[in-house]
Amino acid sequence: MKKIIGIDLGFGFCKVFSDNGIHIFPSVIGPCDEAALKVSGLKNPAFEHETVFLDNRRYLIGESAVKYADRVYLAREKDWMETSTYRCLLYHSLRLAGVYSNTHAPENIVIATGLPVTHYRSCRVKLVDLIKKMVHPDLSVKVTLQPLGSYFDFFLDDNGIVRDRELISGRIGIIDIGFYTTDYVTVEDLDLVRNLLDTSEGGMSSVYQDIARDIYSGYGIKKEVYEVEKVLMDGYVKIYGEKKDVSDLVRPRLDSFAREIESTARVLWKDGAAIDRILITGGGAEALKSYLDFYKHTVFVPESQIANVRGYVKFAGSLRRHD
Repeated sequence: MKKIIGIDLGFGFCKVFSDNGIHIFPSVIGPCDEAALKVSGLKNPAFEHETVFLDNRRYLIGESAVKYADRVYLAREKDWMETSTYRCLLYHSLRLAGVYSNTHAPENIVIATGLPVTHYRSCRVKLVDLIKKMVHPDLSVKVTLQPLGSYFDFFLDDNGIVRDRELISGRIGIIDIGFYTTDYVTVEDLDLVRNLLDTSEGGMSSVYQDIARDIYSGYGIKKEVYEVEKVLMDGYVKIYGEKKDVSDLVRPRLDSFAREIESTARVLWKDGAAIDRILITGGGAEALKSYLDFYKHTVFVPESQIANVRGYVKFAGSLRRHD
């Protein structure tokens, strides 16, 4: 029985899906100062669980980087696969899934992952080679387009079997609202419709930047972009220990971004009549759910933040059934 591991290294958050559980952590690293991780003379557990040693340096990963690092490195560069940030995040993701360098019996492990539409052609081989270099040269690595993860998650069950054969042969539109980009993908009869693809620069990070500025203007509190998502989830910021509702700041920013998404979608799909179903997914889908109502046959993919990575596993499982 092969162990299939899904890894989604997003610009905002990394997601890992395996029999070790689901792990989500910010795509942030920072230099590790061991002294800063000691509380009352005891070593902080983060030093063992959220650090990576790479190129003769130790880095904090995810939440620990946000909390303890005196500076952080974000995953933003176009060629970020070449950066220490990317390699640290990948190494930590593999470790969370229980996969280590030169792991035994690589024939029993499959790594399934995805890349943004704009990076797929130029980066797919690089990504496969990087993962194999980190783990084992004989490791099986499957790479698909990032938004197709949600497509596979929606149409395949946990065994990789098609749920709705009639609908999957139709024309499906996908809006994947990511951290730095929003992808628009059209799939028909399991093939991409090449003239109905688009990517918009400016995903949820642009919304978070605006909200962070509004919070600073209104309350004098500085929030980093990667901290604003929690503010949206909580619905408040704390000022002198008192919770201040931020819904009046958040609502117009989300509405404005939703209108941008609608504008791009209508250029691509017009009134949507030629599309059998439109799936909305990605880390921003939940926050925008009440704002994106311009197509009546829209479906919000459940647990959209992990839909892509969950779909990677189903995708690889489906391939395995046909090997």
